[in-house]
Amino acid sequence: MSLGKQSNISVYGPVFLLSASVLCFEIVSTRIASVIFVQDYAFIILSLALLGIGSGGVFSYYRVGTAVDLRGVAGRAALALGVSLCIFAAAVTGLSITNQFAFLLLLFIPFFASGIAYAQIYRAFSTLSFALYASDLSGAAVGAIASLGLIGLLGAPNSVVFVAIAAFAVSAFFLHSRLTRGKRVSVYSILVLCVAALLLNGRHEFLGRVPIGNFPEKDFYHVYPDAPSTSRIIDSRWSIYGRADLVQYSHQDQVWQLFIDGAAGSQVYRFNGDIHHTQSNLQRLLLHHTNAIPFLCLTKAEKRSMLVIGPGGGKEVLVGLYGEADTITGVEVNPDFVDIVREHAGFAGGVYSQFPNVKIVVEEGRHFVRQSRGVFDLIVMALPSTAQMQNIEPFAASENFLLTKEAIEDYLQKLTPDGRLILTVHNPWELMRLTATAVAVFQDLGTAGDEVRNHFAAFEAEYAPTVVIKKNVFTADEALRWEETCKNLPRGLPRVSYLPYGMTDDVPSAMGRFLAEVSQSPDRLKEFISRSRYDISPCPDDRPYFYKIFTGIPGELLWLLVGTTAFNLLVVVLPFGFIRRKTLSAHLREVALPLTIFAFLGMGFMVLEVALFQKLVLYLGSPTISLSILLSSLLVGMGIGSYCGKSIYGAEAIRRLYIVSAVIVVVGILLFFVSPVILGKALERALPLRAATAFLMILPIAFLLGIPFPSCIQVLAEGQKDRYIPWMYGINGSMSVLGSVLAVILSMLFGFTATYFVGLLFYLGVSVVSFSLARKFNLSSPVVPSKHGVTLASHP
Repeated sequence: MSLGKQSNISVYGPVFLLSASVLCFEIVSTRIASVIFVQDYAFIILSLALLGIGSGGVFSYYRVGTAVDLRGVAGRAALALGVSLCIFAAAVTGLSITNQFAFLLLLFIPFFASGIAYAQIYRAFSTLSFALYASDLSGAAVGAIASLGLIGLLGAPNSVVFVAIAAFAVSAFFLHSRLTRGKRVSVYSILVLCVAALLLNGRHEFLGRVPIGNFPEKDFYHVYPDAPSTSRIIDSRWSIYGRADLVQYSHQDQVWQLFIDGAAGSQVYRFNGDIHHTQSNLQRLLLHHTNAIPFLCLTKAEKRSMLVIGPGGGKEVLVGLYGEADTITGVEVNPDFVDIVREHAGFAGGVYSQFPNVKIVVEEGRHFVRQSRGVFDLIVMALPSTAQMQNIEPFAASENFLLTKEAIEDYLQKLTPDGRLILTVHNPWELMRLTATAVAVFQDLGTAGDEVRNHFAAFEAEYAPTVVIKKNVFTADEALRWEETCKNLPRGLPRVSYLPYGMTDDVPSAMGRFLAEVSQSPDRLKEFISRSRYDISPCPDDRPYFYKIFTGIPGELLWLLVGTTAFNLLVVVLPFGFIRRKTLSAHLREVALPLTIFAFLGMGFMVLEVALFQKLVLYLGSPTISLSILLSSLLVGMGIGSYCGKSIYGAEAIRRLYIVSAVIVVVGILLFFVSPVILGKALERALPLRAATAFLMILPIAFLLGIPFPSCIQVLAEGQKDRYIPWMYGINGSMSVLGSVLAVILSMLFGFTATYFVGLLFYLGVSVVSFSLARKFNLSSPVVPSKHGVTLASHP
């Protein structure tokens, strides 16, 4: 099985490149999946990556013999990975595959092939498990970071081709000795030429464009009744945020649409760039939006400064310009949207570049608010699309933090005393939940029951209703002025449906009835929420699922939990039953130990990762940057921990397991209490400093997290049970899928704080199981091989 010292050394490079390729493809595939599918499908796809790797390990346990030729098996598996990646890219673009089952199958195969390669490498080089794991994690860290730039440089489909070339290079490394000198030169020359051609090609999608899936959530198909037949994409750009498409329509030339992954449509209006020469058609179009009417009700002094969170194509900025706001600050998280609007100034009128009182900042809105030292008369946010998948990795199923209780508190703090929030959502249910969240905020601030309802005005509609929330209460004179202004509006424009002091009691209003019932006390609010058909409970930062319509666990996640649990039972029970019939009970107990630990490690790590990610988003301000920092810190720290871990307690692997796992729990608890203080102090610093602070803060626990996995492999290798390594590796991967599903479900039900401590409980379980079995079988002693398996060396 050993291939000699030279082979041992040369395996680290291919493992590094293989891991970089696999993780890079995982991230790129989520961007492709986000264009085709919606949030729930993307979450399944990301879980499928872990499942594919785990299944490849289980398959190799059954189908690959013990006397393996490492270079042959690993080389062929890497070759299969490269071929399957090319097929995936060509099929998705050339054949426009949007069927979920076909897509999932195409996605599963590359991860399955990589799982075979990983399992066989770890089995053949089990004695080098610590150094191998370090190479594995270091490569994954590079892949995670490289994917961020690769998508912007090449676009998602071309990035998949680039990753396929890297997989072919891994195959060539492993099959190097089987090729003649001439063939080696030819293979490496072809690979170099392919990379050069791909880089010169840039973003041009020579394979074709990734199709937008026809789902109800995809605004691309629903902005107009005949949108697919009248639309034409005139500008398209890939980034880690998704694919930004600028679309024009043949049946009208007044409005273009900006989409991110075919959803979150944002209007770009034809504008001549001169607000003093009125475009009556443009003003009429703007006034048909519910969030434009409040500007007609405001005095000049009430709209001196305006903050727009998520201006997208510039509609709200135009409203502010025509509404005579003195200064307008727009905060847009997607730089492609800003660049597209600026570069199409001939149509958009230079709304982002030609007005000195308009400033556009590329940053996440909530974080900008928390950082800002100024205050605003108006904070405007329209249709924030947090339901769409805007992030990467399994935690894309979760929401962002724009509509939580803490977010409303942050916005209120940045308003002038008579400042207002103008918030537009998608439908009446969302309006009710947002209002319930704001009511809870005012109640927490100690506002008297009768006064709570006087902070609100509403423009209810079936599509895009708007609520106005005033920091101080509306005065009776203000409410009367708003009522008179709205009464004099032309017919057909949105009408105010709720104003304080009974101004709109003659108009049937769901908002009026709701506020009258729930504003008296928190108990009345809770009672109303319990009777509601939908989940309208206020959302805290710890559980930011604003768009989760019903209470409890969503049906898709429940079925996913059942399916992954059933699959893991099969992966564990069937092989274990076979081993039980063939071996002695003592041997069986020695297999059960690492089996349990591998399972706990797979679930525990994913649960911790999900919880840590959500905690970072608030401080770093961008889901993408947060994920990059988290992954790089975890992978680098785990790589260092894996490389150095073998020196801890030397050959006493079981002792190392229970002590290090216990230390992980202690350090995790300390991190939970210390991190808000550290990150809070860095909040007002520049992004590079905040990112470096977060990276260094996570590094210690990441170092410890890198030790248990290779320690388990060491136990198997030194106990002459290395034939079980592919099976155990597969269990670790499949349990990671279960852990990711469990993390999302727990966060929905109990919040990310509880989820984080559940992750620590899994590591406590590793420590307890290792310690109890070590005492029972005296396994803290060095492990010595015998022809029957593990023999225990006696203590001196």
